[in-house]
Amino acid sequence: MVTDGDSFFPRPEGNPVLRRFLPTPALRPVLMLSLVMAAYSGVAVWKEHGQFARYADFPSGLEAALSLAIGLLLAFRANRVYDRWWEGRTLWGTLVNACRNLAVKANTFGGQKDESTDRLRRLLVAFPYALRDHLRLGADVNRLPGLNAEQFDGRHVPSWIVNQMYGVFEEWQREQRIQFGQFWMLDHEAKILLEVCGGCERIRNTPIAPSYRVFLNHALAVFLLTLPWGIVNEFDLWTIPIVFFTSYFIIAAEGIAEHIEQPFGAKGDALDLDGICSAIEISVDEIFSTDTVKTSSVPTSAER
Repeated sequence: MVTDGDSFFPRPEGNPVLRRFLPTPALRPVLMLSLVMAAYSGVAVWKEHGQFARYADFPSGLEAALSLAIGLLLAFRANRVYDRWWEGRTLWGTLVNACRNLAVKANTFGGQKDESTDRLRRLLVAFPYALRDHLRLGADVNRLPGLNAEQFDGRHVPSWIVNQMYGVFEEWQREQRIQFGQFWMLDHEAKILLEVCGGCERIRNTPIAPSYRVFLNHALAVFLLTLPWGIVNEFDLWTIPIVFFTSYFIIAAEGIAEHIEQPFGAKGDALDLDGICSAIEISVDEIFSTDTVKTSSVPTSAER
C-alpha cells in the first residue's frame, strides 16, 4: 500500500536533469489534483456528446472575466509571499555579516585569548542555531553547539545569548581590555543580532490574512469547477488537456505560495538555514583561530 506521494516519482539524487523537471514536494500534490480536474472535465466532454448537450452550458465570456480576476488575485498573493521569503533571506544575510564583523572586532579588541574569548566565540557560533530553532519549534540551550553545559530555563534563547555576550563585553571593559569606543563598536554589531531576530519573528508571526486565503481558495474553486463547462463547446476533446494544464498552473501558484509563506521551515522551499548556520560557524571559528598581527610587529622590507 502506498502511503507517501514521493513513492510515485523516481528519486533525482545525482541526476541534474531529473532535478530540473521532476515535481518538487510542493508540486506533487498539485499534479494529482490536476489529474482529478482533467477527469472531471471529461464529464463535460461526455455531456456534449450525449443527450444532455443542450444543458449546463456556460457562456465563454464568463471564463474570460473570471480568469482576469484570478490572475490579479494570484499575482498579489505571489508577490506578498515572495516578499516575505526574500525579506527573510535578507535578514539572515545581515546576520551572517553581523556575526563575522563581531567576531573580527572581538578577536582584535579582546587581546590575549582566554576563557572569556572562547566563551564569546561559543556564544556567537550558537546564536544562529538558536535563532533557527527559535523560529521553528523552540530553542534549547542544551542542544546548541558549545553551550550544552549552560543553564537557562527561559523561553527566548537568542536574547539570553546576546545578554551573555554583553556580560563578556562588560568584563573586558572592567578589566580595561577594551575602551569605551571599542565597547560601542562591539555593541553596534551585537544589537544587530536581536534586530534580525525581531524581524524574523515579525515574518513568522504575521502570515497572510486568513480571510484573504479563504477568499482566494473560494475563487480558485469556482473558476476551476466552471472552466470545463465554459470552454467545452469551443474546444471539445481538447477541453481535457486544457483543463489539466490550467489547473496545474493555477493550483501550483497557490501551492508554492503556501510553501514559501513561512520561509524558516525545515524542508521544502524554505530557506537553507542549516547551511547558513554552518557557514557562520566556520567563519567565526576561523576568525577566532587567527592571531591579529599588529602593524608594529610586521617587519619592513629593510629589516628583511
